[in-house]
Amino acid sequence: MLNRDLLRYRLDGDLVKPSFLKATPAIRDLTEALLAHWQGGVGGRLGELEDAAMPILHRSRALVVGRGLQKLILDACTFAEPPSAATLREEAFAVSAALLAAPGRTSDDHRSAVAERLGLHGDDVRDRLYADHPDQAVLAVVPAWTATQLIPRYNLALTQGLLLFARSLTVTITDADTGLRRRLLKALRFRRLLAEIRGDDRQALTLEISGPGSVLDQHSRYGMHLALFLPALACCRSWTAEIALALPRGGPARLMLSNEDSLLGDNAFLGYVPEEIQAVQNTLTEKYPTWIWQDPQLLPHPDGEVVVPDLQVVVAGKTIAVELFHRWHGYAVHRRLDQLAAGWASHLAIGVDRTLMKADTRIAAHPLFLARGFAFSEIPAARAIGDVITRTVSG
Repeated sequence: MLNRDLLRYRLDGDLVKPSFLKATPAIRDLTEALLAHWQGGVGGRLGELEDAAMPILHRSRALVVGRGLQKLILDACTFAEPPSAATLREEAFAVSAALLAAPGRTSDDHRSAVAERLGLHGDDVRDRLYADHPDQAVLAVVPAWTATQLIPRYNLALTQGLLLFARSLTVTITDADTGLRRRLLKALRFRRLLAEIRGDDRQALTLEISGPGSVLDQHSRYGMHLALFLPALACCRSWTAEIALALPRGGPARLMLSNEDSLLGDNAFLGYVPEEIQAVQNTLTEKYPTWIWQDPQLLPHPDGEVVVPDLQVVVAGKTIAVELFHRWHGYAVHRRLDQLAAGWASHLAIGVDRTLMKADTRIAAHPLFLARGFAFSEIPAARAIGDVITRTVSG
């Protein structure tokens, strides 16, 4: 996605209007030239390639456009792992200090003497000493994109960059594909975004994704998770979104998006499962071979809310679901505990991040948390999940 200094947008009152790229002849020429430069630069050093790209970047009437396109290309590139030069630098500095005791040498003579002591050619010393610096990285793989593929990626990255300043998001999905909806909601949970999900008579699905509230230090991480969720949302055929932003300059603002913006969707994000969740499930599968893991099913609440568990397993014929609440889910965890206390979803267990529990001591004392809850730090432990599932089955 694009950094703050690469974002292009204008304000119409409090409404943010992203400056999406259009495939004009000038933009296509710029994009094709940048792609050709980097695709032809395999084997070259990053610093030298960046310097050589400057004339291409300056072809654009807005330098920030070229820099944004180049950033997306570089983010998708692979660079060869540089050799460590730390030991060589230590040896070179020690040799250099010893040789400085003999005065009368020119800088060239001194450099040659150091190289000789190190067993290197004089011209190789500087390159070898700083071979592990970022600008010395060697380009290995470049994406085989065309201009037609890169321009939509730019527009998506621009929108994702704006979402880093998001405080809340309201999404309405009218796409009738129930399978897509289920995968989308699963992707929402796996991005650690908790939404209040409701349906209506028109079979529209509304997602109220609230922000981190008073947990101010979590704003940027929340925005990052929202930005990473956007490619999954863009896979829907019919959707709208209203995002409340807190821009670094200009204060509160709104961003309106929809399927009509033709943002680039990526189905890979719909099938994304965090490594930590997969690792926990693998560990539990080994420890409890008779447990049958399933794709979590949506849990409708009588008031119209739809709950999306993170895990679901069948134990001794009973289906148990587990829902995780991360550090910015304070309001939601109290709502869920109250729903459970009212007798709803007796098969649902919950996990709560310890940071959230320290900020609100009422959670640990809640009877339903004591019965069917557990605490975790960032990543839930397999042992804790196994224990709460066993307790929920017995209860």
